[in-house]
Amino acid sequence: MGHGARAALILVIGPATAASRMRRATWETGIMDCVNTHPASAPVLLACAHGTRDERGQRAVAALVEQVRAALPEVDVVDTWVDVQEPDLVARTREHAEHPAVVVPLLLSAGYHVFVDMARAVQSSPQHVVAAALGPDRRLAGVMARRLTEALDAAGAPGLAPADRVLMVAAGSSDPRSRDDCELMARYLGDALGTPVTAAYLSAAQPSVPDAVAAARAELGQHSERPGSHGRASRPYAAQSSETTPADAGRVLLVPYLLAPGFFHGRVLTAGGDVVAEPLLVHPGSVPPELMELTVEHYREAASRA
Repeated sequence: MGHGARAALILVIGPATAASRMRRATWETGIMDCVNTHPASAPVLLACAHGTRDERGQRAVAALVEQVRAALPEVDVVDTWVDVQEPDLVARTREHAEHPAVVVPLLLSAGYHVFVDMARAVQSSPQHVVAAALGPDRRLAGVMARRLTEALDAAGAPGLAPADRVLMVAAGSSDPRSRDDCELMARYLGDALGTPVTAAYLSAAQPSVPDAVAAARAELGQHSERPGSHGRASRPYAAQSSETTPADAGRVLLVPYLLAPGFFHGRVLTAGGDVVAEPLLVHPGSVPPELMELTVEHYREAASRA
């Protein structure tokens, strides 16, 4: 074996002949093919978020995309948006029209943006596919449960009590599939917390957040004051201690099913809850590993179809 290998080496580096040059060229090409096969075959990951004008939200989502890049060093990870921010998804798909690509929605449920906006953006590119939205997934419920615990701790409020009413607040969508996703996530969150959770919506779906808060107050035998009706916004629990019922009398706890700070989270803060948790991503703050894992998983699953 050793002599054979030595003879082959001498043949390659000896006096050049047409045959030896051809063998060497073939050998070098094979080596380069081995080096380049994985990067060349990996579809581009178009990480597509909704978009926001809120700087904290922009930075929080950018941090998630950076975590995905670190987890997939062999993949070209490109950020894009369906609204507000640029470059938008249509521009990105044109930019990568000659390459396979996977659009991973950085959205928590599938609705109009996934089934219409993203589907239209890739329809003229057979090499482009749209992955599943990040939710529903039990791991997201785990992140929301942590956010509620953090909010209670930060406010110096008692932990979750049996009399509390928990509302999972989602953005809302006119697509019934999105509502189904949110209802499932509310059940997952209830499992994670060990207490029933009601889904409520900021737009397009029912129950609305004001109606859900009023219903929760009624269950607790408390007077419900529509948020903003007397110019009063919702404030952290500690700041409301003189106006808020004690934990053993029951509180209304709002857990946003929102990806990052922005317009919708601002509305949750003024919705009349006794305690309001942060969204899944916060800035400053570390990226929950579950969000990175879901993004990578959905990319890999869809990449087989790209």
